[in-house]
Amino acid sequence: IIFQDLPKVPSLATAHGASMGLAFVVFFPLGALLVRLIKSKHSVGIHATCQLIGMSLTIAGLATGIRLARIIGPLHNDPHTILGTFIVAALLLQPIIGYIHHRKYIRTQQRSAWSTIHVWYGRALLLLGIINGGLGLQLAKESPAYSEPGMIVYSILAGLAGV
Repeated sequence: IIFQDLPKVPSLATAHGASMGLAFVVFFPLGALLVRLIKSKHSVGIHATCQLIGMSLTIAGLATGIRLARIIGPLHNDPHTILGTFIVAALLLQPIIGYIHHRKYIRTQQRSAWSTIHVWYGRALLLLGIINGGLGLQLAKESPAYSEPGMIVYSILAGLAGV
């Protein structure tokens, strides 16, 4: 435990939860929805922008989570930490798969196996991210950063995103 940094724990925990929550229950689902709902030449750009914001928030959340874990002690055996690290690593493949899908679609104007992989891989990561958010809220329940209203808002948004 890094005692001199303990006062930073609540703000780091809040930043971690907020950035990951925004990524997985707002920006990633919004980007997935908008690419299907907006029928224009800009839909892919809007989708990519939402996903890039989500990815940026996820990386920021990972950084704050690592900093938090270094202050309060090792959390490497916690399910939230293990699943979260896996999700972030797996998420790094999604833009590559999306790029391949997009290039093939531009060439053929038809969906390919890459399209199916991109969509279902994204859905699986989104669902895992939402579940991991719940695990994170459980982990933070005894923390001063925990907020009952925050948990309720997360739960509502996570339920909507899951649907």
